[in-house]
Amino acid sequence: MKNKNRVKLLFWDWTGTLADEASLDRSVCEEMEKEIARQRLISLAEARNLFQNYLKELEGRWEWHDYVRHGRKFRIPWRRIQERHLDKLRILPGALEVLCWTREKGYLNLLTTNAVRPVILLRLRYLKIESLFDGLITSDDVRALKASGRHFEQGLKLFQALPSACFSIGDNPVQDIASARRLGLRTIFCRFGPNFIHYHTTHLAPNHQEQVSADFVVFSLPEIKEILTKVGEE
Repeated sequence: MKNKNRVKLLFWDWTGTLADEASLDRSVCEEMEKEIARQRLISLAEARNLFQNYLKELEGRWEWHDYVRHGRKFRIPWRRIQERHLDKLRILPGALEVLCWTREKGYLNLLTTNAVRPVILLRLRYLKIESLFDGLITSDDVRALKASGRHFEQGLKLFQALPSACFSIGDNPVQDIASARRLGLRTIFCRFGPNFIHYHTTHLAPNHQEQVSADFVVFSLPEIKEILTKVGEE
């Protein structure tokens, strides 16, 4: 007999799944480089090399995503630079519709991201969609990338949910799919994601070339409604 009272979590990825941050992050990084050049009285080329070498040292670690850390490292105003370019942030087609629909169907929307909390909150509040999520787990919360599985472990523990009743939805085969499947979650792979990602260094880019099996594959967000409807009928 189906347990109608069980907690059903949707672990949503952010970048490349619900939002297009490519133009925003590119502009933020470029302005940080300009600020480094201005403060240190060096050429823009030197500043760019300095910043990108710093990021390369962080590749494969959650700190790569930490704009607060970057600002502190180079003594530049990370928040002001972020705010100046927030108009370049885009929510992907169908995202609001699906987030509202899943709520109506009894799912809890949990945003799980490699971003750090101060930055993702700035972006969610700019878009005025923070209230669509029932929880937020960031890389600085768990001190790890999503590939570690710690975001999912924390969410399952927080809401006392069974992995088999939950889904991970994302565009990164390694960060969003493989790590979730190891814990017993079902997975929905968003094939469109890599089109909306900007990596200022290579960082996790190779992840998108990995061949990982997902329970479902979608090419647009509204397709998720069909999947969850069918699952609900099982």
